[in-house]
Amino acid sequence: MKTTIFALFITFTSFATFASNDFDYNSSIKQNEFDKVIQLEKYLEKNQSITLTELKANNSELLNGLNLVEDATISNLNVNKNMPLLGGFWWGCCLGVVGLALVYFITDNDKAVVRKAFIGCLIGTLVVGVGGILNPFGW
Repeated sequence: MKTTIFALFITFTSFATFASNDFDYNSSIKQNEFDKVIQLEKYLEKNQSITLTELKANNSELLNGLNLVEDATISNLNVNKNMPLLGGFWWGCCLGVVGLALVYFITDNDKAVVRKAFIGCLIGTLVVGVGGILNPFGW
């Protein structure tokens, strides 16, 4: 058993070592890109009457080498505030009060989804409670 655990440890350690070598980070390139963005921001702050679309229309040199994303829908945040994997009812039904709290915080108090989670919590509690009463042996 000790040999198996040791072999697994060595295997996972070697995978971690190989994985760490794949990531190449060049701070000077990233700093150069950020410097271009900072320079553009400073220019737009000084000249508030000029917009980014006007700069694009005039093919400004400030935009050379910058790939700006203007689409606000691209985000890592949960914009539509849906529950992952399952609906709010099932989170409340399966996890009870903890599921209800998760739904509340993840959806930022979306009343319709929180209500469904509350109903799921009640039904889950009733099913478990009735099952406990009807099971005389406590299995």
